[in-house]
Amino acid sequence: MSDGTHTVAPWLLPNGTLPTAEHGARVLLVLGKGGVGRTTITSLLAHGAHAAGLKVLVVAIDGKSSLHRLCPDGVDVKSVSAGSALEDYLLDQGFGAFARRLAQSGVIEVVGAAAPGIHDLVVLGKVKQFANAGQHDVVILDAPATGHATSMLSSVAGLLDIVEGGPIREQALDVERLLMNADRCGAVVVTTAETTPVNESIELISAIREVGVALAGAVVNAVEPDELLTDLSDEELAALPNAVADTIRAAIDRHEHSTADVERFVEALEIEATQVVKLPTAELGRDHISRLAIAAFQESGS
Repeated sequence: MSDGTHTVAPWLLPNGTLPTAEHGARVLLVLGKGGVGRTTITSLLAHGAHAAGLKVLVVAIDGKSSLHRLCPDGVDVKSVSAGSALEDYLLDQGFGAFARRLAQSGVIEVVGAAAPGIHDLVVLGKVKQFANAGQHDVVILDAPATGHATSMLSSVAGLLDIVEGGPIREQALDVERLLMNADRCGAVVVTTAETTPVNESIELISAIREVGVALAGAVVNAVEPDELLTDLSDEELAALPNAVADTIRAAIDRHEHSTADVERFVEALEIEATQVVKLPTAELGRDHISRLAIAAFQESGS
């Protein structure tokens, strides 16, 4: 691994101890640009926390069937949509029959859209409810891609600015208390070793800090293994067939650019990051994720 990266266990509390359900689950928000492998890292974290003996719940927004396939047996997976979360919120507030009629008619989506931030708040409120239920030690949210995730986290403060009282404000305050509590909640930022994902991740880190959520960890995903590169000299490369030499030079050039991007990412983080190697397979399965988790967290004490 390059300088500034190591193995970490983001589910650990800031003092290095394991969370427990009776004290409220630790919530991990897995964030990153679309396509960097947030779902892969969510399932990898679930494998690692489960192996550490923790009761784990993985939450998918709007359903990601691959999480059921990738997470280990014994890890609970729930899907939450903005509509279902809003319906549950209205039910909790005593609007049972009304909420069901809204849901059946499709009007509930219109109600949510009419109040900016409500959809995001009720989804985060559902995550808070899971975390406070006393059934899990760790709750891992496979969050939306960067742009939506940033607006989701900032929606709480936005609602608190415009809602002066009532149950919505109480819900927003409860969610804010969870998000701002570094002992209970942290963000795990995922990127790949490429310029655009790293640039977006650096912007995301700034937004997370502005909101006030602690950084619990960071992952550079799908890293090309160093052993695929060669120490051949220029003279030795020149002696190879042109196509082979060009392929090796291109790989070395990509590696140098990737290393520079990772260094920028780590510098912006101000914490260490974990690198997850890219596996030579078209589709990752549960066994692949298990192997990656063992490699990523073998030095974490889990």
